[in-house]
Amino acid sequence: MDGRETMEVTEKMRAYLIDWLSELHFKFKLWQETLYVTIGIMDRFLAMEPEMKKSELQCLGITALHIAGKYEEIYPPELKNLLKVTDHAVAKPDIIKMEYRILFKLQFSVTFPSSYRFLERFCRLAQAEEKQFILAQYFTDTSLLDCRLQKEKPSRVAAVSLYLALSLTRVDSRHHNASQSVWSATLAKHTGYRTEDIHQMSKDLLQFVKKIERSQLKTFFKKFSDERFS
Repeated sequence: MDGRETMEVTEKMRAYLIDWLSELHFKFKLWQETLYVTIGIMDRFLAMEPEMKKSELQCLGITALHIAGKYEEIYPPELKNLLKVTDHAVAKPDIIKMEYRILFKLQFSVTFPSSYRFLERFCRLAQAEEKQFILAQYFTDTSLLDCRLQKEKPSRVAAVSLYLALSLTRVDSRHHNASQSVWSATLAKHTGYRTEDIHQMSKDLLQFVKKIERSQLKTFFKKFSDERFS
């Protein structure tokens, strides 16, 4: 293979691919977990094949979404409908070949813990209000764009997202005691993270989210501005 045709996938390329995939995910009204499985499949494959043709990235993304849909959804989108959104830049045989490559490389293992599942559990423990859960979910979703954050444990990303959401909304809470930490002893016990374990990372996540909101990567912001989340 001509070395000029291959390249290491950069963080920027990955971020734009995920932004596009999240747009498709929202358009097809798929389960939230499907997005996390999609990106998990894609990242694991890229970790094993860090160098690939730039022209294959769109095919990789669509195929990962196709696999995740079949695994997570009761009624996954038909492949022909997924191909339409690429303006036929990717053909069915390309998807079939890529699907084989991915599943062979991952040894058919597409199950792994996601920060979203941890977030659901942690929000129940915190007895979080709906607006707090949605805000935490926005942070967790946006963190998918950051390669560094994705190297953290999913449980920690979830804990940080919830901590940040609780911190930002506590000023609006009528029941909050100003001297009381937003991260209770119950949360610390059951999540395994103390305030000092997640406080600094929450600041880093907030700065990253603000950076993304100023960039061209607008899908998550638009998604959570939709009436479905209002």
